[in-house]
Amino acid sequence: MNLTSLLSSHLPSRGALLAASVLFGAPALAGSFVYAGNSGGTGVTVLGMAQPDGIEAHPSAENPIIQGHNLYAPDLVRNGGVWNLYYGGWKNSSDGNDRIYFAVSDDLLFEGPWSGQSVIIDHGAYIHVNDPSAQKRPDGRWVMAYTVANQVGSDYRDWIAVSTSTDGAAWSPSVATSSTEIRITNASFSDIARPALLWTGSGWKLWFDGRVDNGAMHSYLAESSEDIPRNFTLVQSYADVGGFPGFMEPDVELVNGRYVAVVQRNFATLHKLESTDGRTFTEVGTFLSAASPTFGRKYVSNPGLVYDNVERVVKGVGFGMTDNSGLTDHDIGFAYTQYRLNVLSCPSTWHIYTVGRYFDQAQQLTFGNGSFCQLKVEDPRTGQVLANQPVSSVAGDIWRFVP
Repeated sequence: MNLTSLLSSHLPSRGALLAASVLFGAPALAGSFVYAGNSGGTGVTVLGMAQPDGIEAHPSAENPIIQGHNLYAPDLVRNGGVWNLYYGGWKNSSDGNDRIYFAVSDDLLFEGPWSGQSVIIDHGAYIHVNDPSAQKRPDGRWVMAYTVANQVGSDYRDWIAVSTSTDGAAWSPSVATSSTEIRITNASFSDIARPALLWTGSGWKLWFDGRVDNGAMHSYLAESSEDIPRNFTLVQSYADVGGFPGFMEPDVELVNGRYVAVVQRNFATLHKLESTDGRTFTEVGTFLSAASPTFGRKYVSNPGLVYDNVERVVKGVGFGMTDNSGLTDHDIGFAYTQYRLNVLSCPSTWHIYTVGRYFDQAQQLTFGNGSFCQLKVEDPRTGQVLANQPVSSVAGDIWRFVP
């Protein structure tokens, strides 16, 4: 008897459940699925899939979240009851220069709608400004580090500048100026860019990439004890990985005593790293691969952690996404850390790719299949199977995973 006939003889109706431990003689698993109705559409939707501080991030079904001529480098900061989003690029093809933009979501759903989308740091005498990294201190003050770029001969010189704010919306200066460029006091960098700025409670850490005396590009960490950081001391360099800067385009947050980082490699993958001292990091997993068919673009870049500083958990990553091999024409997307969902179309086709329409909701991409006979959830951190349950299900069904 094949699995299809076995299910049809044992399941009384669509939505009925039968524990895998009974059907297969396997030990009972920790979790199960509860039928929650049908909303129409294709595929299967499963609720309760959020995994805070997880390692596998599933793209939002609403991607791209924010579109423009070339918008990327998202930096999210939860500000009380709203999410502040800082990002850079060209909103319109006629703009001609990267600027830094600001938008707000007042419902804490990263899919939007995002209001505002206004320029908060203009390029001024520079050609471009981009790569914002904003920090809200416990005393209510805000500090942002960002890249400024000018042309020097036939090349560009990148550097990092700082602006401050009392509310996270209006910044001073609001036009990039050379007087707010930072200094690395103990190294002779010819250019530095793409900062990740972090207030630790007692000082500042700044991760960036740069070139010493016009040499090869590598990744670095500098620190400052100033109230408003202008002068930094270089304290760490990071080894390349596969010939690519090992800590490229980072975002770092201090989460319950541990430093959590996201970096990109070769514009193909986003990696999660952790540290106890903020200097030496260990890679713990791959957040996202652009090769996944759910991602929808060829290249990923400039990631930012979706860090909820109220709940003190990392909920996912934001990023730039593009099909352009010249790494332009970006849009901004998000992905959420979730359990791994597998759905079986009888008799033998497993579907393994999902999108996270919301933080706690995974939607299986099943490409037109109309019936499904088994659901399985795994913990991507350990590979442990948390639930593995035969079901009688059709397209549009909604289930809830109960750990």
